[in-house]
Amino acid sequence: MLEGVIVSNATLHNEDEIQRKDIRIGDTVIVERAGDVIPHILSVDFDKRPKISTKFIFPIKCPSCGSKTVKEFNNVTKKIDAVRRCSSEGYYCDKISIEKLKHFVSKDAFNIDGLGKKIIEGFWKLKLIKFPQDIFKLNYKKIEKLDGWGSLSVENLKYSVNQKKTVSLERFIFSLGIRHIGLENAKLLSKHFISFLKFQNLSKSKNYNDLLNIDGIGETQVTSIKSFFSNEINLKVLDELGEILEIRNVVAKKQNGLLKNKSFLVTGKLNGISRAEIKSLIEENSGITVSSVSNKLNYLIIGEKPTRRKVENAKDLKINIIDQEQFLKMLNKTS
Repeated sequence: MLEGVIVSNATLHNEDEIQRKDIRIGDTVIVERAGDVIPHILSVDFDKRPKISTKFIFPIKCPSCGSKTVKEFNNVTKKIDAVRRCSSEGYYCDKISIEKLKHFVSKDAFNIDGLGKKIIEGFWKLKLIKFPQDIFKLNYKKIEKLDGWGSLSVENLKYSVNQKKTVSLERFIFSLGIRHIGLENAKLLSKHFISFLKFQNLSKSKNYNDLLNIDGIGETQVTSIKSFFSNEINLKVLDELGEILEIRNVVAKKQNGLLKNKSFLVTGKLNGISRAEIKSLIEENSGITVSSVSNKLNYLIIGEKPTRRKVENAKDLKINIIDQEQFLKMLNKTS
């Protein structure tokens, strides 16, 4: 119990921090809640350390696949990264593969309802999925026979998966889980390539140095992209996803779109659409997204369990408060 909260886990940060504080197996430690929120280990109570204590040795080989573990050199900070990682690429390492699949279906990627982390892990163990393309070829008859699944829940999952067979290029690139390629970098890359075919052909053209001309893309990102395209399994994943999915080309922003000179902010959980998708719709139609409630905001879009303070501030400033359906009607769409 710490400040009225039961703490079961505490942050150790990284390998360097463990060594700096000389934290060993079996130690008694002092824990505090940083900023009254996140529990982390402050120091070791050396008086309570056993006479024989063992240092934790970080593995030089991945416990999952046996690949070498590495601490990469960061070209931006000019320092070695604090985190030790498995060096395998593609889907060779089981543990990395599972995390890649979780990332693939995450909110800012494909955002597939009904495929949470636990479901992905379960389907992996049952060998229902191994690669991202398997998600779109699920054996629903097998799933219906599993504990906790019935005809209705299976139909809902099938519907959710089929609904996501159309995706924007930026979200597709982000979904691949390429190291150092977050959503913003995925947007920059999508604007450069315009189409999935041109992105896919990078493995043949090998014009990696051209990517350095993109403002916001540096050597670190280019090295990761090159590593991704150098892996045969990744290329196979791209090929099969390209056959299954409709990956939309990048559409130039409309200069006089339906949302021109209008600003928007989203609060709360939306239904069947992620915030990244909403943001893209706004920007594609000449609108602006902002990060806080102020006089510059025109519309506050609210979903389930919106932040109360944002709603109250919007009311005080007499800002238009609309729901998801009303927003889509502004674009002549329906949810």
